[in-house]
This record gives sequence, structure tokens and C-alpha cells, in this order.
Amino acid sequence: MEPTFTPDQQRFRAELRGLLALPQVADELAAIAAVPQQDRHPEGVYRLLGEHAMLAPDWPERYGGRGLPATYTAIVQEELTAHDVPDTVFINTIKNAGALLLFAADREQKMRHLLPLARGEASIAVLYTESEAGSDLASLCTRADRVAGGWRITGVKRYSVKTAHAAHGVIAARTESGITLFLVPLAAEGVEVRRLETLNAEPFYEVVFDGVFAADADVLGPVGGGWFVLSAGLAIERTGIDYNAKAARWLDLAAERVNAAGDEPVLVDRLTDLRTQVAAGRLLAWRLMERLDDGDLPSEEAAMSKWFNGELGARAARLCLDACGAAGALEGGVPAALLREAPGLTLSAGTSEIMLQIAASGLCLGGVR
Repeated sequence: MEPTFTPDQQRFRAELRGLLALPQVADELAAIAAVPQQDRHPEGVYRLLGEHAMLAPDWPERYGGRGLPATYTAIVQEELTAHDVPDTVFINTIKNAGALLLFAADREQKMRHLLPLARGEASIAVLYTESEAGSDLASLCTRADRVAGGWRITGVKRYSVKTAHAAHGVIAARTESGITLFLVPLAAEGVEVRRLETLNAEPFYEVVFDGVFAADADVLGPVGGGWFVLSAGLAIERTGIDYNAKAARWLDLAAERVNAAGDEPVLVDRLTDLRTQVAAGRLLAWRLMERLDDGDLPSEEAAMSKWFNGELGARAARLCLDACGAAGALEGGVPAALLREAPGLTLSAGTSEIMLQIAASGLCLGGVR
């Protein structure tokens, strides 16, 4: 069973698929496949979608969108993944940071930032995580101290992706009145972006803020009101659409290997089972997107979807590995990037353990042990 799509949604998806089927898209994807992982960003594809107001279709027209419901951006997510278009910048910039800007930015901030983002001309890094805080944003140590005309930000953020590509970062910092969000240029004096060596498919970065000045105009939302803004933004991140799309795409890759094996009934059974779960996860994620359109997105249900679809993606990647064996993976039988990316699905936007805790708390089930 699949979600039910309206005729307008079906026409939008068909239009998007038509753009992604253009030869120039295939040419750019082939070209970036030969460059290092940290440099893989299909800027031409993003600009193409931006020219047709299809990169951020749920944004108002004056900011580069079409003024459509949020479900249309979910269609973009699914089609980017299905066509193997790298989506990290889309997730960071449109789905995550863009949603925060639409929710919390003032008019001047929106006019300054949203149009270049929707056109595919700029990107934003989301800088929340710290080594000692992890998924517990209440424990973050980065601070912003009041000075004449603005703030001085001091601290270290880690494990962001595509940070070297981004012009700005959304930073969560502690102020006297609580957590506050800032939108700061990453080329500002006192900012240092360092690449970290990890097993993740895309490089993680560490960003050091050494007394970086942020003007009052760079505060995103109310001073001390960052926790409320983040809570709303994180719920949007956790609908599970992107995780489910990846799981579905990875199962397609797994199916090629399982079908090639032919005589492995255990693998066929696992593939069938996971396809059923992907279908269920898609229904769950789309139900949340429809509720988001209606202005209602329960955080505990979003956590459930993120947990289910994130763990599902990891299992799909494991099936790919088992279908070709470790030797085949080392020889390129399974895309190495897939196997390296999969564990991150259970960590990004909140670990699986945190998602279970939120779900249990929302359902009054007590703590998760």
C-alpha cells in the first residue's frame, strides 16, 4: 500500500522527474562521481531546480518557492534520492535550516537569506552538536556573551557535514537567558573550520568559534528562546521522509545483488520483509507530512518515524553487504559510501536511543532502559 497522492502532487512529481531526466543532470552526476566525497555537490542540478522554483516548493514565491504545502518538498526529497542526487546540502539548507528561518527569522533575515538558498546559490551548515553534549542540546557549552552592538561567541561544534561548502552556519549557543540561535558567516574573523578524519561517507567538520562577533541582526528568533525554536525544527527533521527514501533506494541496490545470487532463499526472505517495512515506514512518514501541512506535528510521533526509518536504512545496508559478502564489498560490489553512511542514519537528528526516549515520554510509558 502506498500513500495517496493528489493529481497536483502527481503532476509536480512528473515535472520534477522530467528535469532530473535531462542529459545535463546525468552529465554532472557522472562528473562529480570522480571527485573526492567532500567535494561532491551537484551545484548545477540544484540551480536547475532553483530556476524552476522546485528546490524549496513549500516556500513563499517571494523567497523562491511556489507557496505549496510541505508535502511537495517531501516529493523533492524522494526524487533526489531515487535519482542518486547527493542530498546533504538539500537536507541541511532547505529541510533543516530553511525550516528554521521560515519559522523564526524576521522579515529582513528572510529577505537576505532565503532567496539564494531556494535558487541553489548558497547553503547553510547546522551547528548544534558538541563532543560532550551529543544529542543532549541542553548540555551544550558554546556560549554567547553580550557586548556592545551584539554578541561574542566562543565554543567548538563538531560532526557537521558539508560545512566547508556552506557560507553561513546556524549556531546554538548558551546565553544568560537560555539557549539562543545565531546565523553567522563562516568566513567571519575568529571562525576556523577543520576537517575531521572519520569513517563517515562524507567528512565531518569541527568548527571553532574564538570570540566571533555576531550582531543583534544575526540572532535567529528570540534571545533565550532557542530551545523552543529547536524543538519545532527538530520535529520537522524527524518526519523520516529522507531516511525512508534512502532505505528504499538501498533496497533497490540490494535487490540487484539478491536476484543475481538466485539461490539464496534467506536473502530473498529478508529482502521481502524489508520491502514490506519500507512501505510501512513510508506510510508513517507521509502521514506526518500531511499532519505538518495541517499545522500539527507531534514530536513523539516524529521520533517514532525517525527511529523506525533510520534503523530500517541501516538494515537495508546490511542486506547489501550480506548479499555480496565482505570480499565483494571491498572489491566495490557494494558502494562503500553506502555502508559508511548507514550507521549515521541512527545518529543524525538525534540517536535512536533519544528517539525511543521521546516516544516513550510522549506516550507516558516511562523511561527507556
